[in-house]
Amino acid sequence: MLEAFYATERGSLEDATINGGFDLHPELVWIDLIAPSQEEQQWVIDAYEQNLPTLKSLEDISSSARFYRDDDGILHISTYFLTKNKNYQVDNESDEQDHMLATVQTVAFILNKQRLLTLRGEKLVSFRAFRARARRNDYDVDYKDPVWILLGLFEAKLDELADILEDIHKDLEKYSTEVLNNHHREQVLDLDDMVTRLAQQEDMLGKAQLCLIDLRRILSFLSRPRALGSHIYDGEIREMSEDVRSLVEHTAFLFQKVRFLLDTTSGFINSEQSDTIRRFSILPSLLTAPMLVTSLYGMNTTVLPFAHGDYSFTAVSVIIVASFVLPTAYFRWKKWI
Repeated sequence: MLEAFYATERGSLEDATINGGFDLHPELVWIDLIAPSQEEQQWVIDAYEQNLPTLKSLEDISSSARFYRDDDGILHISTYFLTKNKNYQVDNESDEQDHMLATVQTVAFILNKQRLLTLRGEKLVSFRAFRARARRNDYDVDYKDPVWILLGLFEAKLDELADILEDIHKDLEKYSTEVLNNHHREQVLDLDDMVTRLAQQEDMLGKAQLCLIDLRRILSFLSRPRALGSHIYDGEIREMSEDVRSLVEHTAFLFQKVRFLLDTTSGFINSEQSDTIRRFSILPSLLTAPMLVTSLYGMNTTVLPFAHGDYSFTAVSVIIVASFVLPTAYFRWKKWI
């Protein structure tokens, strides 16, 4: 899939209809390739004489070669974008809860003075949000300069990561209430499912942190004088760098909260297992006295009291019941059971 955009007179972005390579004219400022076919890639190569990486090669790029400026002055950047995918659902009596998994996708940016080329494997929320914003030109930016498109996409990525972290924070607050109120509810919480949900949140946090650190390195690279060749973008880059720093700190706080909830949930699981083992260990203690009485009166002897007589069976039965009830009452008084 290939989408292209041109800048209007007021500086906003508008879609261009692309039916073939002949539609890729020089006025286009942004070419967005989404899992493109070989034919679509060849259109771009023929129109702009610009080689494109393959989607598979994006995953194999080493960290030291993820952003650089080549001998022709063209800027190459490969960065991570985070997406959330629905994994499975758990049906409860009160509601239906969605479990989410996070995936990291590598996106390639190729920037020259005339246009920006982007290459990605699937559609992304941040790209869609930026396109809607660029059509309205909310920030009164002249998108005839493709650098502002690049920075706008990074800002949309940052906004999406902030939204994801906010959602994680809300989920953790809800999980915290469920875990800490576990023993005060009529319906006992499924602790195993809670461990799974917390593990998924920790996985998503780890991937969000990866994207933030990757973005911080790219912004540091773009802030160098030779990277973009102008200082007019320094203010925007500096503001995004501050936002990244604050989000990295917030991510560290969320990591601590997830680990606290994991430790607490694991403690409750261990407590329940210990309680189950304790109950099974108490049962033989309660049965010891009745078994002793029955074994004594099962012997072939005449010296035991109540061994003979019309009421001997009743008396022995009372002794057996009493030897079970009295320890049970004592254990309950001690709150052992």
